[in-house]
Amino acid sequence: MRFPREKALIINQINDYKSNEDYYGIAKMKNLILDNYQQCDAEIYEDLIRATFVIGNYDEAILIANDLIAKNVETFTVIYYALLSALGNNDIYQAKSIIKKSQLLNSGEIKNLYSKDGANYSQLLTHVHSLPGLALALIITNFVEGLARELASGVEIDQEYLLFRFFDLINMLYEIGYPSVIIRELAKVMKIIFNIDI
Repeated sequence: MRFPREKALIINQINDYKSNEDYYGIAKMKNLILDNYQQCDAEIYEDLIRATFVIGNYDEAILIANDLIAKNVETFTVIYYALLSALGNNDIYQAKSIIKKSQLLNSGEIKNLYSKDGANYSQLLTHVHSLPGLALALIITNFVEGLARELASGVEIDQEYLLFRFFDLINMLYEIGYPSVIIRELAKVMKIIFNIDI
C-alpha cells in the first residue's frame, strides 16, 4: 500500500514546525489538513487544534473542532482543546454545545464519567495513567458542567471568576493526588487562557 504523498508532506511540515515550536506555522496548515482529513492520522488533527489554541485563536480552534466532530473524526484531545478554547472565550454555552455534539462524550460509558449530580474528579483519577487524553478531556468536561450549573443558578461568570475556579480546580486535583504531569498541563493551559505568569 502506497503512503499518500499529501500525508507525508503534511507530517514532514508539521514535524518541522514542531521542532521549531512554530505554532503559527501549524495553524496556517488548517485548510490543507482539513481538506485531506481522510488521509490524516489523529495526531495531525491534534497538533492542529493544539497549535491553534496555543496561539490564542480560540474561535478558530472551536471551528476546527466542530468540523472534525461533523466529519466524525474527533478525539479526546480535540475535545479537550475545544473546551479550553471555549473557556478562553469565557463562553460556557459554547462549551456545553461542544459537549452535546461530541459523539465520544455521549457514548454510554463515557457519559457516566460526568454527571449532573456534580463532578467526581476522584473517579476520573483511575483513568489518568491508562488514558491521559481521556482524563484531561473529562476533567475539563466536568469543570464545564459545574460552571454551567452555576450559570443556570444565576452566578455571573466573568474572566476573574473563571480564573479563580480554574485555580481552585488545579488545587483540588493536586490534593486528590493527581500526578504532576496532569497538574503541570493544566497550569500551562491556565497561563495561556488567562495570559498570566505563575
